[in-house]
Amino acid sequence: MNGFGYELFQVSEERDEEVAAFCHMLDILRSAYPSSDQSKNAGFVWSPSVGHEELHQGLGVSVKVTVISEHFREPLTFTCDGSSTVDLLIYQTLCYAQDDLDHLNVDDYLLKVCGQDEFFDNDDVTASPALTCTPPPPPQPPFSRVCFPVQINQLPRESQLTVTLFASSLPPPGGAEDKGKQRRSIEALGWCLCVASYGWSFFFLFVCLSISQVDFPTSSFEVRFSTPSPADFCPQYDFSRLDTISQIQLQDVLHKKAFFWLTAEDKRLLWEKKAFCQSESAALPLVLASAPCWEWACLPDIYALLRQWACLGHLDALGLLHASFPDQELRRTAVQWMDSISDPELLDFLPQLVQALKYECYLDSSLVRFLLRRAIGDIRVAHYLFWLLKDNLQDSQFSGRYQHLLAALLCCVGRGLRDEFDRQCWLISILSKVAHKVRDTTPSNRQSVLREGLDEMKQFFSMNSTCRLPLNPALVVKGINIQSCSFFNSNAVPLKLSFQNLDPLGDNINVIFKSGDDLRQDMLTLQMIRIMNKIWIQEGLDMRMVIFKCFSTGRGRGMVEMIPHADTLRKIQVEHGVTGSFKDRPLADWLLKHNPTDEQYDKAVENFIYSCAGCCVATYILGICDRHNDNIMLKTSGHMFHIDFGKFLGHAQMFGNIKRDRAPFVFTSDMAYVINGGDKPSSRFHDFVDLCCEAYNLIRKHTHLFLNLLGLMLSCGIPELSDLEDLKYVYDALRPHESEADATMYFTRLIESSLGSVATKLNFFIHNLAQMKFASSEDRPTLSFAPRVHTVKSDGLIRNLYICRHIRTTNPSKTYAFVVKVEREGQQEVQLVQRTFEEFYELHSKMRLIFPSSRLPSFPSRFVIGRSRGEAMADRRKDELNGYVWHLIHASPEVAQCDLVYSFFHPLPRDDRPGTTTSKPAEISWSPASGKELGEVKLSISYKNDKLFIMVMHIRGLVSLTDGTDPDPYVKLYLLPDPQKTSKRKTKAARRTCNPTYNEMLVYERIPRGDLDQRVIHLRVLGDGAFWENTLLGETFIPLKKLVPGQHWVDWHQLGAAGSDSAH
Repeated sequence: MNGFGYELFQVSEERDEEVAAFCHMLDILRSAYPSSDQSKNAGFVWSPSVGHEELHQGLGVSVKVTVISEHFREPLTFTCDGSSTVDLLIYQTLCYAQDDLDHLNVDDYLLKVCGQDEFFDNDDVTASPALTCTPPPPPQPPFSRVCFPVQINQLPRESQLTVTLFASSLPPPGGAEDKGKQRRSIEALGWCLCVASYGWSFFFLFVCLSISQVDFPTSSFEVRFSTPSPADFCPQYDFSRLDTISQIQLQDVLHKKAFFWLTAEDKRLLWEKKAFCQSESAALPLVLASAPCWEWACLPDIYALLRQWACLGHLDALGLLHASFPDQELRRTAVQWMDSISDPELLDFLPQLVQALKYECYLDSSLVRFLLRRAIGDIRVAHYLFWLLKDNLQDSQFSGRYQHLLAALLCCVGRGLRDEFDRQCWLISILSKVAHKVRDTTPSNRQSVLREGLDEMKQFFSMNSTCRLPLNPALVVKGINIQSCSFFNSNAVPLKLSFQNLDPLGDNINVIFKSGDDLRQDMLTLQMIRIMNKIWIQEGLDMRMVIFKCFSTGRGRGMVEMIPHADTLRKIQVEHGVTGSFKDRPLADWLLKHNPTDEQYDKAVENFIYSCAGCCVATYILGICDRHNDNIMLKTSGHMFHIDFGKFLGHAQMFGNIKRDRAPFVFTSDMAYVINGGDKPSSRFHDFVDLCCEAYNLIRKHTHLFLNLLGLMLSCGIPELSDLEDLKYVYDALRPHESEADATMYFTRLIESSLGSVATKLNFFIHNLAQMKFASSEDRPTLSFAPRVHTVKSDGLIRNLYICRHIRTTNPSKTYAFVVKVEREGQQEVQLVQRTFEEFYELHSKMRLIFPSSRLPSFPSRFVIGRSRGEAMADRRKDELNGYVWHLIHASPEVAQCDLVYSFFHPLPRDDRPGTTTSKPAEISWSPASGKELGEVKLSISYKNDKLFIMVMHIRGLVSLTDGTDPDPYVKLYLLPDPQKTSKRKTKAARRTCNPTYNEMLVYERIPRGDLDQRVIHLRVLGDGAFWENTLLGETFIPLKKLVPGQHWVDWHQLGAAGSDSAH
């Protein structure tokens, strides 16, 4: 290594036969991709394209295109179909911009992503978003002789001999009696490995600065390992030919989805019944892991099975790259099956493939060739492969192998990318130094130390005009905005950096640089969430997830993408005081502040419902812990997302001996308030529950994929993913052995448990108190209902304020708003704003945080005796508030012209609608169409194996009780005809709601298929009352004539009064 670059040279065959053969392979690989052939690699960073399985999602989608040119007075806007190719979009654009189209070639143009050095391939659809070696030292005399009584011809070709040097610590000083009692610890000092098929002569064990040598006696005969041919006969039978008991036993084993938990009996059964498993393509790793042995004589049967098995998809083939499968022919086949994967999809699984390199017996393997070939052909693959290999250089056991592979990558990609990687390494080195200096200095000096340290960045960009960020090769920067850089007040003190975008049309690029935190776990968590999101989208379910980039550039340092227009839940909640985490309205009020119109707010709530459901499912499956309100963020558009994944797979944050994360996932009452549109359950909560259960079941179908991906990372060195118990957490969370109905009921109970957990809110509150010590004097308080800060400079000096009247509002509760007349200098028109008494009180409270009370006018008392919402009280408060605002506007300029005052009196969109406040939209309630209709019930009915399954899902629109309170409804079922009165089934009672959710399964057994046409479900909804006095809230009769055996009948059924037509 020379500076930040690498020095490349060849190695002679006499020094290292394997490395020399590897160098020869690299020469052949490079010659297949000449730099002059642009078809191999055009040198562009291509935007990820849409896969074939996602093309149907673009049907019916239109893309809006705006053409801006200096030749046009106004921008030209047109639309094209989402399934149109990029070259068609370019041609349409040229039709507007060019006069002569006869001599234009569309292939001479490319479509670029604004703000990034990223290009679209013209064939995509518009809806897509050299080797460093050191000679060995001379051999030394042998140390000792070890004999293994093993016949070489019985060893598999991939056999390896590992030699580990151990040492025991010296006993502590003291007498002989003390020495005998002390336990002497044994520690591994170093290890090395030898592959059998390359000949056993001698090799070296590197331990710190010492070298140990092991010699092997030369054999009198030549050892050759040949690959046997597959057996001629390999039986294959249909699974249905097995007897019923064997089918059940085999299905139970296959439901384990991964070979990690196969018992000896499971393996015996799988290998014995392997001929019946070939219809289940994903079961191949389980069957091969059950092979009794991998000796040379057994390989023909294994290879025949491998040849006959249906070609695995590239995702299933990942399961064959584990350490449990060292056979080279098997791994070659797995890589061959993976060759169909596209480059964008390859990036999703690149970390696992880099870990799988550890399990290759030789440097020159099919997987190594595959990765190098893809890196030569795509800059993105080369970029991320470089940083993944560089990060793994810290692995003490495999650093030598990764050094070879990193040098091979640099040899293949050419001088241009080598220089680019050199710049990136230099950039990271500078940022690491700055981050250490900022963290080590006192909090009061950190900002000045940060700016002094970043001055070195100016020298960097004076010597290098541009640099791609390791976070994303499409992000090209030309400088840094030092004045916009800052840091976060957390333990690691991450840096907030603002880079200048090379693209003049792009915004500044804001990233977080962390030094002192291991980001590999964050990388892995975000990778799993990104894959979950892609599965949902491929299944037609867009969960509106916010996916951001995070990349480790070495142990303990890395970059994280910053999401704009987003705040943490803590910042949102403390706008309502330090106890804001116990209140229900903060999230709804914050969303309404940034989405003032009904249309904007409804869209934000819809985004919130989908993204919140996705976060609940993802965080539960991955066991993400340490979920305080600074680790959850909300965008102004309503999208919720999680950050900082320092605890996962159930490794909860502890407070002494107390587990802080006590709920299955974070779902609190303020989130339910946004979903319901109020504090009572609504039909939108039904949609949320259905989304959660559907998303959960979709991920469960891909259990084997996530177990394979996490299993390949077991050796990566992440402390919380180190053994099979950690992997077992995900297996237990996904519950692959259960049916979809059982999983739906299970996740519904998890939602109820999370919503009812007081521990989550208490955890938020404790975190609020803990973060008060980090509060900076520069963090000026803001108003909870004002979307942005306004100043005297932006709005104009206020000349006079006068409260002219009060108006009555009823949303969400009866109160009064005061209409304030605002007069400004230089403005003829008078502005009218509406503010409630509580909003005036919030203004005064926030100003007291900035100014001493002696400089502020006294505020009217909030506490009154008697009715506080009457007309007389409003008149009195109007006069008192008039006195308050008069003294406020005539106070010292520092007080009267502060940002809080001007933000408070700045007009809001609601001020144009008389009689409204910043409160949430009215609760969306369901009302029956006629007097006899008492709501609806949603059922999922199915029939299988003489069993009738009825899942009671939701009820909406129940009528309140006669005293105006909401009932405690439950559902009672009868299967008619029922002369013996034995068919009664019922659900549990929901509490105080007209829109309950149950998701409970009621089962009737021994129902002959021929009886279905004569059977009728009699469903009654009753209110659970005291002393067994239950009220009939509605009923319905559902004939089963429409039910098709084997299918799920999911529908809403109208409820009616007893004996009414709607009930029948």
